[in-house]
Amino acid sequence: MAWLMTVAAGAAAAWGVSDFLAGALARRIPVLTILIGSQVAAMLLTLPVAAVRGVPPPGDARLWLGVAAGVAGMPAMGLLYRAMRDGSPALVAPVAAVAALVPVGWGLLHGDRLDVVAGLGVVTGLLGGTMAGWPVPGSVAARRGRRSANLCGLGAALGLGVYFVLLHEAGAADEFWALASARITEGLAALALAVALGRCDRTLLRAPIVAVGATDALADAAFIAAAASALTPASVVASLYPAVTLLLNRSLLRERLHAVHLYGVLTALFSVACLAR
Repeated sequence: MAWLMTVAAGAAAAWGVSDFLAGALARRIPVLTILIGSQVAAMLLTLPVAAVRGVPPPGDARLWLGVAAGVAGMPAMGLLYRAMRDGSPALVAPVAAVAALVPVGWGLLHGDRLDVVAGLGVVTGLLGGTMAGWPVPGSVAARRGRRSANLCGLGAALGLGVYFVLLHEAGAADEFWALASARITEGLAALALAVALGRCDRTLLRAPIVAVGATDALADAAFIAAAASALTPASVVASLYPAVTLLLNRSLLRERLHAVHLYGVLTALFSVACLAR
């Protein structure tokens, strides 16, 4: 369990870094440019790994679930980046809580069993992730219209939750090709969108945008490896990435850390301790 939690925590760290970079970029670069560039970059990084690996995809129909994951994941990321463009932390709460609930529920329905301490870890993890991204009075989220932000949050949460489940199920056939099929699908969809919008130029692959795609792909790989052993606890720990983004915003951008956010981070760390015992 400790190894599994370490890998899942690595997924949370990589997603947290990816979202921090995307949020910082979204304040000066169009959201679609970040979305398209990061997904194309992730695909271009995946293809050489597939070539070096030298193992063809297995003839297993479950790999089509990886394609479906790519279809669900790209619009979810678009909603996520749109919310971060507005500087709204209101998105983080539903993404952290609701997105994790989808694979947690799926895992419990399909045989995952938790003892009392692990169950406490699941509950406190969801609570900590929610508190870490809770909108507070005086924030951008409080000043902006909340209806749009809430809709974006719900859409992203649902899309990411479904993405987690589909990626996990496709991984039963082959973990690498499950991830590769999702990434190739998202990359091709991003290229099609770039052509349709006339945005095919070298600015899509600026180093910061490539970093967003690379860390996102790394997080996916860590998550699918952890979830192969136990989907429920892996999903909870991986979903703590908003706490990582929050701490990066605080340390690098000097954004004030509200008390509810600090308590959320501490609660999330308690959750990891419960699940990794």
